Amino acid sequence: MSRILGEVLDANKRYAERFGDKGKLPMPPGRRFAILTCMDARLDPAKFAGLVEGDAHVVRNAGGRASDDAIRSLVISYKLLGTREWFVIHHTDCGMQAFNDEVMRGLLSRSLETAWFHGRGVRELAHHPRPGKERLRRRAAPEVTPAGAA
Repeated sequence: MSRILGEVLDANKRYAERFGDKGKLPMPPGRRFAILTCMDARLDPAKFAGLVEGDAHVVRNAGGRASDDAIRSLVISYKLLGTREWFVIHHTDCGMQAFNDEVMRGLLSRSLETAWFHGRGVRELAHHPRPGKERLRRRAAPEVTPAGAA
């Protein structure tokens, strides 16, 4: 077992021991909202949004993009689990600004099948900050306005 795996398993054991009645929380998020944000390890959605277990759904991916899978998760959150608002949260110095699909395909070309890769780099995020909100509006739930959308 790797050192990291051991640390994660130990932390999980301590977390589970203190979980208590949180296991009885209802499946729908108590505060009725969801967040789509970046997977950047420097971000802690629970801290930046003031969350505790059971408050909200958090969907994370590279760049906080409204990918098909992120939209799928948000639709489930809304249609099946009662969320009423979505927040699409981006951040400064996102690593996704450092590359585009061609760069990633080049990096992967020797080791993986790259036909599936659509990284959707966010190099132009500073100039076009709302593509995720607009894609959500069109594809997922046109009757819901993502929080913060104009």
